[in-house]
Amino acid sequence: MLPRIRQIISVKPYKVICLWSTGEVREVDLQPMLAESTTKPYSPVNKLLDKKLFTQVKTDGRTLYWDDLLTMIDYDGSEHPAPLDFDPDVIYERSRLIQ
Repeated sequence: MLPRIRQIISVKPYKVICLWSTGEVREVDLQPMLAESTTKPYSPVNKLLDKKLFTQVKTDGRTLYWDDLLTMIDYDGSEHPAPLDFDPDVIYERSRLIQ
């Protein structure tokens, strides 16, 4: 079974404590990933450096995401807002067990 985020327990910049499908409570520290993104000036991940925006994180029962930080271009050329999310396997690997 692949671990997935079931619930967000708490959020503070730039850490999220989550309950995982494994029953574990783990802290995800996204600071290193955000630091990596600063070397790419046009990365949409840089938007998460805004602490107020960062705390608006949500879960879909699978991973962490932030609404409307990306723009998706449809087949007909129309643009639509899209969420920014991270691969849950990467988040799990980078998290630490706290309970």
